[in-house]
Amino acid sequence: MYQSLKGLKFNSSIMDLKFEVTDDGMAYTYVNGVKGTLNESDTNVLLNHYIQLPMNSKYIETGSYLGCSGVLAGLSSKHGSTVYCHDIWLENMDNLTEESGPPPKTDDYFFTFYENVLNNNLENIIIPIRGDSAYTLNIHKDESIDLAFIDGDHSYEGALKDLNTVLPKMKKDGVILCHDCRPGNDVSKALREFCVKNEIQNASGFEHSSIVKIDLKDRRVG
Repeated sequence: MYQSLKGLKFNSSIMDLKFEVTDDGMAYTYVNGVKGTLNESDTNVLLNHYIQLPMNSKYIETGSYLGCSGVLAGLSSKHGSTVYCHDIWLENMDNLTEESGPPPKTDDYFFTFYENVLNNNLENIIIPIRGDSAYTLNIHKDESIDLAFIDGDHSYEGALKDLNTVLPKMKKDGVILCHDCRPGNDVSKALREFCVKNEIQNASGFEHSSIVKIDLKDRRVG
């Protein structure tokens, strides 16, 4: 199954979106040919949030892989917005544990990512941050991030570290999106603990998507 949406215009850019479901059930999105492990519903959720961001906004993501979601954000962002892509980008992703959820094997992950950034003329919008996101997220000032997409280390410990690290960096009315939240998996367990610990009452999902949204303006504080 291979679908295409061509000619979408955002930020004076042409965006070609294609969706693929392989015979083994894996779903992929291609943004101007940049491959990502997102299904069509995931992509629509992200795009809907990207286009709602204000001018001069700050978006961060963990687990950028080859740049699909980052390029999608960069092409649909408004004037003055910045996209920070955090990823470990190991030379050999086989070194990651199975619990961490290593991405599909690709030669030269980081160089392919940045080539995709350059091919979409986004080098002045997308800033790659290479390293363990639980550490590198600390480059951001507190209450500075409008939207975060957590899609990095899929182990329980890794997902929980990313969520806990990014929370103080979010604006009070910011939004956190967490990918690959499926019933009973490690990411869902980490998200549940995170919400209980931080008294977050409203974590909502989307039909046909594994993304869960945390709207921080609904958070109980104090």
